Amino acid sequence: MDAQSSPESALAIGRRAADELAEALAMAGCKLPSLSGGFPVMGRPHVELGGASADAVFALARWIRERA
Repeated sequence: MDAQSSPESALAIGRRAADELAEALAMAGCKLPSLSGGFPVMGRPHVELGGASADAVFALARWIRERA
């Protein structure tokens, strides 16, 4: 996805990116409760990854390692 060439606003792109990541993480059995599309930073789309429990992060790390 090329955020620079999209007609969407930077805020909308950030929100959509966060939604797509949340869906992908859910497939891995993980959830980052504070994941959200943030306000643009220097005019570019931005995603707030937020916080997560240590259990969720360990599960995500394990899932990534199994597929790397």
